[in-house]
Amino acid sequence: MSLKLVLAAAGCASLLAPASALAQQDYDWTGFYVGGNLGASWGDTSIKTKIERGNGAAPIDPRDIAVLNAPIADDDNDTGFTGGIQGGLNYQTGSWVFGLETDVGWMDIGQSRTNAYTLPSVINPPITAAVSQEVSTDWVWTLRPRIGWASGPYMIYGTAGLAVSQVEVKASYADNRALGNTGSFSDKDTKTGWAAGLGGAYAFTDNLSARGEWIYTDFGDVRASWVTPNGYAAFTTEADVRANLLRIGIDYKF
Repeated sequence: MSLKLVLAAAGCASLLAPASALAQQDYDWTGFYVGGNLGASWGDTSIKTKIERGNGAAPIDPRDIAVLNAPIADDDNDTGFTGGIQGGLNYQTGSWVFGLETDVGWMDIGQSRTNAYTLPSVINPPITAAVSQEVSTDWVWTLRPRIGWASGPYMIYGTAGLAVSQVEVKASYADNRALGNTGSFSDKDTKTGWAAGLGGAYAFTDNLSARGEWIYTDFGDVRASWVTPNGYAAFTTEADVRANLLRIGIDYKF
């Protein structure tokens, strides 16, 4: 589906081109360029917290651990905004276009949820607990080689390379026991991963072109361990951070 959207975006750009521009059969993509982009981002992330027995004087009951660690649905990714600037260099030989591009911008993705549980170790009064988890990013930088195939002012291309983003993970636990078993964790880490995608571009003039592209990013795993202050329970929070970027943009070639 993402490839269809890319091709549709490139097709829309070509429909807006004047007839004189369509006649540029000798267009050369070689040169430096800069530009801007905007679009939508949606996460393909997952986050889970594993709960184990703590080392405190009154650690969590194994029956409660089994309930808290039961599998739950993992389909609540956020959709957000992406936008930024890009620049690069292309070299065309025949119909082939080889290039190197870098871009930096916003990438508003994440996943958050809070799950409530009734713990079986105490029936009267009933003990309830809540586990909250969140993973998010707010920027992305990539450095990617590109290989394209051009026909006059039209070009389609594939790209793959390095991606970097700052990932924030948060988690917390709380129940209504008299001892007040609560704990929380928050951490930010700059993660290096990869990005790859497909795109299409159309040159309106010798200097100005439009693009539509889909980029997929993967920053791997983020994992951290933490314990409630009273040693009641130990937690391991792990997130897999991935995202899709669907964007359109304008480039100016020097």
